[in-house]
Amino acid sequence: MAADLRITDGTPVWVSQSIIPSKDKVVSPGSSPTIAAITVNSTDIFVYVKVDNIGTVDVGACSCTAPVPAVWAIPVFFPGFLANPNGNATQTQAGVTFTASPAGDSLSGAVSYSFGVVASGRRAWAWSPDGRLFAHVASPNGADWYLTIVALQNITRSDGTVVSQGQAAVAGSNANGVWAGPPYWTNSNFGWAGSKAVLASGAYAGGGNALTRSLACPEAPGTNTWGELIPTFPGQIDWTYVTSPCGSVVAFVPKILQAIAGSRDAFLVSTATAKVVPFRQNNVAATVTIVGLNPSVTTLQHAAKGVRVNTGSGATIDVDDPDCTMVAGGGIVVAVDRVKASTLPTANLGVLPVGSATLGLLRVGQSQWVQVPNATGWANQSEQHWCLLAQAFTADGTTIPRPWNGQSVNPPPFPIAKQNCAQRNIAILP
Repeated sequence: MAADLRITDGTPVWVSQSIIPSKDKVVSPGSSPTIAAITVNSTDIFVYVKVDNIGTVDVGACSCTAPVPAVWAIPVFFPGFLANPNGNATQTQAGVTFTASPAGDSLSGAVSYSFGVVASGRRAWAWSPDGRLFAHVASPNGADWYLTIVALQNITRSDGTVVSQGQAAVAGSNANGVWAGPPYWTNSNFGWAGSKAVLASGAYAGGGNALTRSLACPEAPGTNTWGELIPTFPGQIDWTYVTSPCGSVVAFVPKILQAIAGSRDAFLVSTATAKVVPFRQNNVAATVTIVGLNPSVTTLQHAAKGVRVNTGSGATIDVDDPDCTMVAGGGIVVAVDRVKASTLPTANLGVLPVGSATLGLLRVGQSQWVQVPNATGWANQSEQHWCLLAQAFTADGTTIPRPWNGQSVNPPPFPIAKQNCAQRNIAILP
């Protein structure tokens, strides 16, 4: 297991597309900042540096603060429910009031949002456990259902985009959303899985001993609801759903009711992507097969093989913690300096610091744009041609040491050959 970071070089080497001066305030990992022209009087230009984790371990400081050991928790059913079209209800939490009435359901106070009239009168609702989101389910006819999740404060999605307070983070989701009835669904068909997803499950209206279930993930970008329709195998297989301590995944775990059912694999759905992701052992995809009636999942430590799965019959398998695995380094530091381009290739004469910034956690295979503010200004010393020098390393000084210190006495040449170092020529205009 090794930690390794990269700032991609350019072609030619002095035009790295991973180092960009820009006025953009926020940049998602999947896009690039807009290049800005620099003058000596510029005050609103950042230097964005794109850092790639090309190693085999997550690098940085774990953002998960949940205490461990911890048993993965089952979803919390929605406490609010009405089935009467003439029913009324009012609840208030943290300055936000939910009102259900024949005239329509709405949020008011610190957040204003209208869910509209619920034709059948059947609806369920719940605040997320952390109070950042409000979920509302409504049915036009008793069987169909539609889920809306409203942001009660600004919510940052996993791609860096933001859902503003009072906007829908999940709008009208109903993955396989027709359930058998009457008496149709109730609030017990919906639950908050941690505070990052809403789980819905119920008997399929089409019959045939089928189960429909879905997971709505407000922090996932794009299509942020996963769902499936599966056979139920009554009397042979049941299911339990549990959430990791920091809510990064929900585990779908079978319960083998009879030996005749044999075995069945558990799987994970990521709340950051609303997609199925594999269990892993030492960062290699692994299969977790359940063989008994009483399976469980427990995080022992935030590390590789730090999660223990009881397969239902007493036997266990240890897998990587999906919340935080093999985190090292205490945070990633990105430092940017600049030097007159005329001093290259040695890049050790008159080095000026631009600034530095930290990145908390970068998982294996992921990339992140890091915004580095300019702390010293853009004075050009009557020379327009400059070069930005960027490097990434870990704050602990040992996991990935700092490759170069341009402010040292007689600094050596900038180590452009190192993967975690790159350069970009720029112009600083009068």
